[in-house]
Amino acid sequence: MTDDGRRPEPDDAQNPDPDAAPETVETPLESSIFPATKTFFTTPRMNKGVPADPTFIRGLSAVEISLGVILFVLIVVGVMYQVAGRYFPSISWVGAGELALLSMIALTFITTGYLVGRNGHIVLEIFDELLAGTRLFVALRVVSAIIMVLTSLALAYEAFIKIEIEWGRLSAAMHVPLGTLYVFAFIAFVSAAIHSAFKIPFANRPERKLDIGEMEA
Repeated sequence: MTDDGRRPEPDDAQNPDPDAAPETVETPLESSIFPATKTFFTTPRMNKGVPADPTFIRGLSAVEISLGVILFVLIVVGVMYQVAGRYFPSISWVGAGELALLSMIALTFITTGYLVGRNGHIVLEIFDELLAGTRLFVALRVVSAIIMVLTSLALAYEAFIKIEIEWGRLSAAMHVPLGTLYVFAFIAFVSAAIHSAFKIPFANRPERKLDIGEMEA
């Protein structure tokens, strides 16, 4: 038998050129210098399994967030314009600081309902850990929601009265009726009452929470 009839060795078939470097197939993840992203925003552990909010609550929250974004933009514009006026006196406007101040107050009010609906406000959880998983915990949530509804309605009534009283007073620079701020307060406290009322029939289910500390982590 001659050498022409011998079968090729396995190494010869796989790598015919000994000098050639072996080819390696890299996946996109292996070739990236960045690790897989897994944060609170991609995997919200706290709100995992929480039922979706009703359509009305989602719409109300969307309106509140939209108004909040607009007011935040006005704060930034007012502050930056006030700073620019210090370096360029020709464009200075005395109402820039007042715009930022009034927008900040309105922003504080308008986000009240959204924070109440997601437990983003300051709370004292004294009995929550002790009663968690029991029927008394459900009763505690119902009582807390009822107290919040009554408190929000009382504050909304006071804000409604202040609208008429303060409407005749104007701000110093922009001449905006100060009663406008109480309009935001009235809307905010009515929204807080609505958000709290929607918690009552769903007191036996997990509720959505807003934890700033975990979001920052």
